Amino acid sequence: MVKVSIIVPVYNAEKYLAQCLDSILAQTLREIEVVCVDDGSTDSSGRILDRYALADGRVKVLHRENRGYGAAMNAGLDAATGEYAGIVESDDCALPDMYRTLYEEAQPEGLDVVKSDAFFWYEGIGYRKNIHAAHLEPYYDRTLGELDRNLFFDFYMNIWTGIYRREFLLQKKIRFHESPGASYQDNGFWMQTMLYCRKAKWVGKAFYLYRQDNEASSVKSRDKVFSMTREYESIEKLLLERRDYRYLPYCYYYRLLRHRGNFLRIADVHKREFCEQVRRDYMAYQSYVKGFAGLEAWLKGVATDPDQFCARAVQTRHSLEERLEGANALIIYGAGHHGDRVFRGLVNEGLYDAIVCFATSQVSAECAIAGKPIWKIDDAVKKYPEALVIVAVVRGSGMYGQMAQKLSALGIHHYLDGSDIEENFYIL
Repeated sequence: MVKVSIIVPVYNAEKYLAQCLDSILAQTLREIEVVCVDDGSTDSSGRILDRYALADGRVKVLHRENRGYGAAMNAGLDAATGEYAGIVESDDCALPDMYRTLYEEAQPEGLDVVKSDAFFWYEGIGYRKNIHAAHLEPYYDRTLGELDRNLFFDFYMNIWTGIYRREFLLQKKIRFHESPGASYQDNGFWMQTMLYCRKAKWVGKAFYLYRQDNEASSVKSRDKVFSMTREYESIEKLLLERRDYRYLPYCYYYRLLRHRGNFLRIADVHKREFCEQVRRDYMAYQSYVKGFAGLEAWLKGVATDPDQFCARAVQTRHSLEERLEGANALIIYGAGHHGDRVFRGLVNEGLYDAIVCFATSQVSAECAIAGKPIWKIDDAVKKYPEALVIVAVVRGSGMYGQMAQKLSALGIHHYLDGSDIEENFYIL
């Protein structure tokens, strides 16, 4: 009996594909099948898949003309025979105990969904960061039911850290939106599974390596302006057709929430046009963000004066880029959550080599992060007196004030606010 069918959608993934498949076939749960959907690859991906299928009977390969991610995923779901279905993207990897752990949590109670944490992963620099929702700690490793549905949406949004009872997917007719060339079609599948599952669990361990250093990834594309919007339009249409009106607020809220990240991701030349979409959506759905002050302020700023908002955002980002690229070296002052986000923002901008170290006010127990040493701030500015220091904690917090005073005592009066990087660079 196949316990878990693992679906791998593949399009021109030759660089990472073997590593991905090796990680799946090394699972300690042996009763798996690997359903690989070659979505019209033009590189050697198809040949790699065929080679693995010949070597291991658990690997199935479907070769198809290119029809897009959603169609490929639906073909994989149709071909799956397992009790549960999982998903691994072709540039990511799974640690060996992932599917055994998830299945053993799901099977006794017949849970509809079981998910784990994941790692942000930059393989080339040896970086792994556990994506763990610390504020949800009381809800990990316990079965959650329909009265907990709001909590389902608070865990990290993804489709690939979990397994889904296949009978549940069939009963609820959960499918991917199919549209050639589109991206972000995982949003619809994620929302449907969160809306319709009756019992779910989040395991408080990370097993999935979510690659961040694939430049071909859709999340790094700066040209797919309205793909996210179209995905949420398809979700709304689906809910209306099913007359599931009670779930529409989730759709409208996340449609608005995704706008901010999309605005930061897309190229400057597209921002003004996209602001019109944001303005229209805010006028239509503003009641669904009442109480979420930060998001509401951003959306209102766009809607009030799109020209001014867009011009100011572009200029702010350009000024930050000029300051960062013009620095002799970069010191990230703060090695916690915000230091990590600043680091990822800088790496995504190609500034890894410019970072000379992390710094803390006291001696750190850790010695390095992703190949960058962690030093006491006194030693860091002494070694790199010309470096630009980035204060990576919450702007205006008591800690920020203490760090500013420390820098002043060290003779550093011009530094960069790390919140500016978090607010103006696209960071997952």
